[in-house]
Amino acid sequence: MEILERLFNVTLVVATLRTTAPILLVALGGSFTTRAGIFNIGLEGQMLLGAFFAVIGTIATGSPWIGMLCGVLAALALAFTFALLVVTFRANEVVVGLALNILAGGMTVSLLKAIFGTRGSIFGHGLVGLPVVRLPFAREMGWFGQMISGYTPLVYVAFIAVPLFILFYKRTKLGLYIRVVGEKPEAAEALGISIARIRYTSSLLCGVFAGLAGAHLSLGYTTMFTENMSSGRGFMAVAILIFSAGDPLRILAGCLLFGFSDALALRMQTLGVSSYVILAIPYLVALAALFALSYRARPRIIQETLASMGRALSVKPNTASQP
Repeated sequence: MEILERLFNVTLVVATLRTTAPILLVALGGSFTTRAGIFNIGLEGQMLLGAFFAVIGTIATGSPWIGMLCGVLAALALAFTFALLVVTFRANEVVVGLALNILAGGMTVSLLKAIFGTRGSIFGHGLVGLPVVRLPFAREMGWFGQMISGYTPLVYVAFIAVPLFILFYKRTKLGLYIRVVGEKPEAAEALGISIARIRYTSSLLCGVFAGLAGAHLSLGYTTMFTENMSSGRGFMAVAILIFSAGDPLRILAGCLLFGFSDALALRMQTLGVSSYVILAIPYLVALAALFALSYRARPRIIQETLASMGRALSVKPNTASQP
């Protein structure tokens, strides 16, 4: 009982919200490309590059806000490269995404060595993190006040963005265009909507949020940069986008699940659980979620397969087993 009390308390909820924020930001950004009909597996690289250049910008200027802007611009550059290769030159989006992820990983390691003469991590050098927001009325609200106060601004941005994204996709002209391009590109073309322009716009908007997610990692979640700092969060976001189809509420639910597993893994570290098991927990959750989704859809897939086989053989599926 004592162990459960140490694991499950208000502190775990606070840690869950903190760990959810970067995944939520990059997944919401990925919803732009997913809704526009692009499978963007390059979120990991955009996030990593955003984290690195946010640190570089902060050290160079002394301002975390300018550093955050530098991180967003770096992610935008990678997002534009992705759009150029995929939309204009029609390259395979999976191959391009993986290549840009490798490029971002190698670039950050090389620049870290070239600029600071070291490998592994960088901290100090005048690096300043994003300020923490303390809500003035939170102290009077007890445990609920602890849950809603004491975060960096990008945590609030991540969660406030969810209802705004719902309104964006349902109520705005650009949101409708993105959905039409992704769901019915032929209809979009017939209506005179430029598919290439919408997909470029979606890719760049995705880059903005991926850059914010990276800046939050290096200036909000921690105040440092380490090699491979994104640690698979971009791929977790891709997994969430697969089973959410870009729906903001489903994205929020999936991100909270991964954030909870990540926070729980960190709390379990204090109980002497093996670090290998702890590192595997978020990925096991991802596999379990994808398996549950595919298992739920399996009866429909089987029915569609039997129906198509029946049409091909000109025999109804329910009569195939009759003598």
